[in-house]
Amino acid sequence: MVYKGPRCIKCSKPVNQNTLLCSNCSQKTYYEKGFVLFSYNNQKVANLIKWSKFSGHFYYLNSIKHFKEHIDFSIFDGVEALIAVPMHRKDLQKRGYNQSLIIAKILSTLSGICVYYDIIEKTLQTKPQVGLKRHERQNNLRNAFVLNPKAKKFKKVLIVDDVVTTA
Repeated sequence: MVYKGPRCIKCSKPVNQNTLLCSNCSQKTYYEKGFVLFSYNNQKVANLIKWSKFSGHFYYLNSIKHFKEHIDFSIFDGVEALIAVPMHRKDLQKRGYNQSLIIAKILSTLSGICVYYDIIEKTLQTKPQVGLKRHERQNNLRNAFVLNPKAKKFKKVLIVDDVVTTA
C-alpha cells in the first residue's frame, strides 16, 4: 500500500497534515545561533520591553532603530526571511499588537530583509512563560506552533522575539 499523505521534509516518514517534520526529525532541527539585540540586564531596555508588552506602549519599540550603530549586521548574512514569533489569535486580539512583529518590522527596515507573516502560526493558547521553570516553559510551548509548508523554501531564517527564554 502506498502512502499518499504528507511526509517529513527531511526523512520522508508520514506526518500529520500541518506538520513539516516527523517527531524524530523535529528533535534534531538545526539551531545555528542566538543573538541578543540589547541586554535585558540593562534596566532601560528591560523597562522598554515591559512597557511595550504589558502597558500598551508599543510605540516605545520604535526607539530601537535609533540604536542601529550597536547592531552587528553580520547576523543578517545569508538570512532570507525574518519571522516574528507569533501570538495566539486570542492573545493578539486582547493586546492589539504583537511586539515581536513590531521589532521584526524595524529590523526589516534596517536590514532590507522581508518579514514573512504566515510561516509560523501559534495554534494553542498557552500560559505566559514568566515565572515558569525551564522544563515548564518547554512543556508549555510543546505543540503550540505549526510550521507552514512554505517554510521549506528558506535555507536560513532569523526568528525574532522580544525576549530570550530558556525554552
